[in-house]
Amino acid sequence: MRAAHETAKVTTRPMLRARALLVVLLGFVSPAWAGGGEDAVRPALKRLQERYETTRTLTADFKQTIESPTLAGALESHGTVVFEKPNRMRWEYAPPDKQVIIGDGETLWIYQPEERQVIKAKLGAAFQARTPITFLAGLGRLERDFAASLEREDAERWVVKLVPRDDSGIGTLTLTLKKPEAVIEEARVTDPLGTITRLALASERRNVTLDAAQFRFTPPPGVDVVSPPAY
Repeated sequence: MRAAHETAKVTTRPMLRARALLVVLLGFVSPAWAGGGEDAVRPALKRLQERYETTRTLTADFKQTIESPTLAGALESHGTVVFEKPNRMRWEYAPPDKQVIIGDGETLWIYQPEERQVIKAKLGAAFQARTPITFLAGLGRLERDFAASLEREDAERWVVKLVPRDDSGIGTLTLTLKKPEAVIEEARVTDPLGTITRLALASERRNVTLDAAQFRFTPPPGVDVVSPPAY
Protein backbone atom coordinates (compact mmCIF):
# COMPACT_ATOMS: atom_id res chain seq x y z
CA MET A 1 0.00 0.00 0.00
CA ARG A 2 1.30 3.47 -0.75
CA ALA A 3 1.49 5.87 2.15
CA ALA A 4 -0.69 8.95 1.99
CA HIS A 5 1.17 11.93 0.51
CA GLU A 6 0.41 15.51 -0.37
CA THR A 7 1.56 15.43 -3.99
CA ALA A 8 -0.39 12.38 -5.11
CA LYS A 9 -2.27 12.72 -8.36
CA VAL A 10 -5.95 12.56 -7.45
CA THR A 11 -8.87 12.77 -9.85
CA THR A 12 -10.90 15.97 -9.41
CA ARG A 13 -14.32 14.30 -9.50
CA PRO A 14 -14.26 12.77 -5.99
CA MET A 15 -13.08 15.99 -4.35
CA LEU A 16 -15.55 18.03 -6.39
CA ARG A 17 -18.28 15.77 -5.08
CA ALA A 18 -17.05 15.91 -1.49
CA ARG A 19 -16.77 19.69 -1.49
CA ALA A 20 -20.30 19.99 -2.86
CA LEU A 21 -21.65 17.68 -0.16
CA LEU A 22 -20.01 19.70 2.58
CA VAL A 23 -21.47 22.90 1.20
CA VAL A 24 -24.90 21.31 1.12
CA LEU A 25 -24.49 20.23 4.74
CA LEU A 26 -24.45 23.91 5.69
CA GLY A 27 -28.22 23.72 5.45
CA PHE A 28 -28.32 21.03 8.15
CA VAL A 29 -25.73 22.09 10.65
CA SER A 30 -25.07 25.83 10.46
CA PRO A 31 -25.06 27.59 13.82
CA ALA A 32 -27.52 30.13 15.08
CA TRP A 33 -28.87 32.89 12.92
CA ALA A 34 -28.98 35.83 15.27
CA GLY A 35 -31.38 37.93 13.27
CA GLY A 36 -31.08 40.68 10.66
CA GLY A 37 -31.74 40.42 6.96
CA GLU A 38 -34.89 41.07 5.04
CA ASP A 39 -38.14 40.78 6.97
CA ALA A 40 -39.55 38.43 4.32
CA VAL A 41 -36.89 35.77 4.88
CA ARG A 42 -37.00 35.83 8.69
CA PRO A 43 -39.83 33.28 9.13
CA ALA A 44 -37.95 30.74 6.99
CA LEU A 45 -34.68 31.34 8.83
CA LYS A 46 -36.41 31.09 12.20
CA ARG A 47 -37.88 27.71 11.27
CA LEU A 48 -34.51 26.55 9.90
CA GLN A 49 -32.83 27.58 13.13
CA GLU A 50 -35.41 25.75 15.22
CA ARG A 51 -34.86 22.68 13.11
CA TYR A 52 -31.11 22.92 13.62
CA GLU A 53 -31.46 23.26 17.38
CA THR A 54 -33.66 20.17 17.62
CA THR A 55 -31.67 17.96 15.26
CA ARG A 56 -28.97 15.76 16.76
CA THR A 57 -28.77 13.09 14.05
CA LEU A 58 -30.17 12.78 10.56
CA THR A 59 -30.51 10.01 7.98
CA ALA A 60 -31.97 10.26 4.49
CA ASP A 61 -31.93 9.00 0.94
CA PHE A 62 -30.39 11.40 -1.53
CA LYS A 63 -30.25 12.05 -5.26
CA GLN A 64 -27.39 14.21 -6.46
CA THR A 65 -26.70 15.92 -9.78
CA ILE A 66 -23.52 17.82 -10.59
CA GLU A 67 -23.16 19.94 -13.72
CA SER A 68 -19.74 21.44 -14.35
CA PRO A 69 -17.86 23.02 -17.25
CA THR A 70 -15.13 20.46 -16.54
CA LEU A 71 -17.48 17.49 -17.02
CA ALA A 72 -18.69 16.15 -20.36
CA GLY A 73 -22.22 15.73 -18.99
CA ALA A 74 -24.21 15.80 -15.78
CA LEU A 75 -22.95 13.52 -13.02
CA GLU A 76 -25.94 11.79 -11.44
CA SER A 77 -25.88 9.51 -8.43
CA HIS A 78 -27.94 8.41 -5.45
CA GLY A 79 -27.54 6.74 -2.10
CA THR A 80 -27.93 7.31 1.63
CA VAL A 81 -26.55 9.86 4.08
CA VAL A 82 -26.06 9.62 7.84
CA PHE A 83 -25.08 12.67 9.89
CA GLU A 84 -24.37 13.36 13.54
CA LYS A 85 -23.57 16.73 15.08
CA PRO A 86 -21.24 18.42 15.01
CA ASN A 87 -19.04 17.01 12.25
CA ARG A 88 -19.51 13.30 11.58
CA MET A 89 -21.09 12.02 8.39
CA ARG A 90 -21.29 9.07 6.03
CA TRP A 91 -22.41 9.21 2.39
CA GLU A 92 -22.86 5.87 0.61
CA TYR A 93 -23.26 5.94 -3.17
CA ALA A 94 -25.15 3.13 -4.83
CA PRO A 95 -23.84 1.21 -7.87
CA PRO A 96 -22.83 1.70 -10.60
CA ASP A 97 -20.94 4.63 -9.07
CA LYS A 98 -20.23 2.95 -5.76
CA GLN A 99 -18.14 4.85 -3.22
CA VAL A 100 -18.20 5.91 0.42
CA ILE A 101 -17.42 9.37 1.85
CA ILE A 102 -16.82 9.48 5.60
CA GLY A 103 -16.07 12.39 7.90
CA ASP A 104 -14.97 11.07 11.29
CA GLY A 105 -14.58 14.48 12.94
CA GLU A 106 -10.96 15.00 11.93
CA THR A 107 -10.39 13.22 8.62
CA LEU A 108 -12.27 13.08 5.34
CA TRP A 109 -12.10 9.65 3.68
CA ILE A 110 -13.26 8.92 0.13
CA TYR A 111 -13.17 5.21 -0.67
CA GLN A 112 -13.53 4.11 -4.31
CA PRO A 113 -13.70 0.30 -4.36
CA GLU A 114 -13.49 -0.15 -8.12
CA GLU A 115 -10.34 1.96 -8.33
CA ARG A 116 -8.91 0.37 -5.17
CA GLN A 117 -8.15 3.85 -3.91
CA VAL A 118 -8.75 5.83 -0.74
CA ILE A 119 -8.43 9.61 -0.74
CA LYS A 120 -7.51 10.96 2.69
CA ALA A 121 -7.61 14.63 3.68
CA LYS A 122 -7.79 16.67 6.86
CA LEU A 123 -11.42 17.60 7.29
CA GLY A 124 -10.61 21.26 7.84
CA ALA A 125 -7.38 21.68 5.88
CA ALA A 126 -8.91 20.38 2.64
CA PHE A 127 -11.06 23.48 2.42
CA GLN A 128 -10.56 27.20 2.72
CA ALA A 129 -11.02 28.89 6.08
CA ARG A 130 -14.60 30.11 5.65
CA THR A 131 -16.19 27.02 4.23
CA PRO A 132 -18.89 24.70 5.60
CA ILE A 133 -16.14 22.94 7.57
CA THR A 134 -16.09 25.92 9.93
CA PHE A 135 -19.86 25.67 10.29
CA LEU A 136 -19.65 21.92 10.93
CA ALA A 137 -17.22 22.65 13.73
CA GLY A 138 -19.51 25.34 15.14
CA LEU A 139 -17.06 28.16 14.43
CA GLY A 140 -18.90 30.11 11.77
CA ARG A 141 -22.05 32.18 11.83
CA LEU A 142 -24.53 32.57 9.03
CA GLU A 143 -25.30 36.19 9.73
CA ARG A 144 -21.58 37.04 9.69
CA ASP A 145 -20.63 35.25 6.49
CA PHE A 146 -23.79 35.22 4.36
CA ALA A 147 -26.50 37.58 3.16
CA ALA A 148 -29.89 35.85 3.05
CA SER A 149 -32.85 36.65 0.84
CA LEU A 150 -36.18 35.06 0.04
CA GLU A 151 -36.05 34.07 -3.61
CA ARG A 152 -39.68 33.00 -3.66
CA GLU A 153 -42.48 31.69 -1.46
CA ASP A 154 -45.77 29.89 -1.95
CA ALA A 155 -48.24 28.11 0.29
CA GLU A 156 -46.02 25.03 0.65
CA ARG A 157 -42.39 26.20 0.33
CA TRP A 158 -39.77 28.85 0.96
CA VAL A 159 -36.80 29.20 -1.39
CA VAL A 160 -33.94 30.89 0.47
CA LYS A 161 -30.76 32.17 -1.16
CA LEU A 162 -27.52 32.51 0.82
CA VAL A 163 -24.73 34.58 -0.74
CA PRO A 164 -21.26 34.88 0.86
CA ARG A 165 -20.41 38.38 2.03
CA ASP A 166 -16.82 38.11 0.84
CA ASP A 167 -14.84 36.29 -1.84
CA SER A 168 -14.61 33.06 0.12
CA GLY A 169 -14.94 30.68 -2.81
CA ILE A 170 -17.96 28.95 -1.30
CA GLY A 171 -20.46 29.95 -3.96
CA THR A 172 -24.19 30.55 -3.63
CA LEU A 173 -26.40 28.15 -1.68
CA THR A 174 -30.13 27.98 -2.44
CA LEU A 175 -32.37 25.97 -0.11
CA THR A 176 -35.90 24.82 -0.90
CA LEU A 177 -37.65 24.42 2.46
CA LYS A 178 -40.99 22.71 2.94
CA LYS A 179 -43.41 24.43 5.27
CA PRO A 180 -44.12 24.51 8.13
CA GLU A 181 -41.05 22.75 9.60
CA ALA A 182 -38.39 23.97 7.12
CA VAL A 183 -37.61 20.44 5.95
CA ILE A 184 -34.86 20.74 3.32
CA GLU A 185 -36.38 19.39 0.13
CA GLU A 186 -33.52 20.44 -2.16
CA ALA A 187 -30.21 22.23 -1.85
CA ARG A 188 -28.51 23.83 -4.83
CA VAL A 189 -24.94 25.09 -4.84
CA THR A 190 -23.54 27.28 -7.62
CA ASP A 191 -19.81 27.81 -7.18
CA PRO A 192 -17.70 30.64 -8.64
CA LEU A 193 -16.49 28.36 -11.46
CA GLY A 194 -20.02 27.62 -12.66
CA THR A 195 -20.43 24.15 -11.18
CA ILE A 196 -24.02 23.51 -10.09
CA THR A 197 -24.75 20.81 -7.53
CA ARG A 198 -28.33 19.76 -6.72
CA LEU A 199 -29.12 17.50 -3.81
CA ALA A 200 -32.67 16.23 -3.23
CA LEU A 201 -33.55 14.41 -0.01
CA ALA A 202 -36.24 11.88 0.78
CA SER A 203 -37.23 9.52 3.63
CA GLU A 204 -35.59 11.81 6.17
CA ARG A 205 -35.39 10.65 9.80
CA ARG A 206 -34.13 12.80 12.65
CA ASN A 207 -32.73 12.04 16.10
CA VAL A 208 -32.46 8.30 15.62
CA THR A 209 -29.81 6.31 17.47
CA LEU A 210 -26.77 5.74 15.28
CA ASP A 211 -23.96 3.19 15.42
CA ALA A 212 -20.69 5.07 15.98
CA ALA A 213 -18.92 2.51 13.79
CA GLN A 214 -20.54 4.12 10.74
CA PHE A 215 -18.20 7.08 11.16
CA ARG A 216 -14.99 5.08 11.47
CA PHE A 217 -12.92 4.01 8.49
CA THR A 218 -9.87 1.78 8.07
CA PRO A 219 -8.44 1.44 4.54
CA PRO A 220 -8.86 -2.12 3.28
CA PRO A 221 -5.65 -4.11 2.68
CA GLY A 222 -4.05 -3.57 -0.70
CA VAL A 223 -5.64 -0.21 -1.60
CA ASP A 224 -3.70 2.95 -2.41
CA VAL A 225 -4.08 5.75 0.12
CA VAL A 226 -3.43 9.16 -1.43
CA SER A 227 -3.93 12.80 -0.53
CA PRO A 228 -5.19 15.53 -2.85
CA PRO A 229 -3.11 18.60 -3.63
CA ALA A 230 -3.85 21.55 -1.38
CA TYR A 231 -6.71 23.78 -2.53
